[in-house]
Amino acid sequence: MNSSTPIPFEMAFRQYLAIFNGTPKRFSDFEPLFDKLYHNQLYLEDENGPLSRKKVKAYHAQLLAAGWKAELIHFRRVGLNQFDVKFRFVTNGGEEQETIHKHITTIERKIAKVQNIDGTLRSLIKAQGKATYYNMSKIAVPVGQ
Repeated sequence: MNSSTPIPFEMAFRQYLAIFNGTPKRFSDFEPLFDKLYHNQLYLEDENGPLSRKKVKAYHAQLLAAGWKAELIHFRRVGLNQFDVKFRFVTNGGEEQETIHKHITTIERKIAKVQNIDGTLRSLIKAQGKATYYNMSKIAVPVGQ
């Protein structure tokens, strides 16, 4: 696979982001795409603490109903199952509302852990370190055989 060929997770991420195209929609029509992209054991770090998968769904439903548009700024692979992703949401009136910069860890090609990145090298290293620890905690090691 050459470096210009998107990986399956990247394709799923871009496909999901594309539904936020500025046209109001019902989330229920796109819930299967959400389920394909987000792991059942999702941990999403937010400024006010962790968000559950259910809260993330509700937030996305609000954005879709309001007709917000998502614009991808960058998508970078930074580890075996780790990605640096930055995008912004724009209201249907064209005003930039929110820029989101996240470090994503995937399990089974689905988003399992999402951490904030503030643009500094320190925050990226911290996020990658937490992601590595998270990955190691998911490895089952048989004992006493």
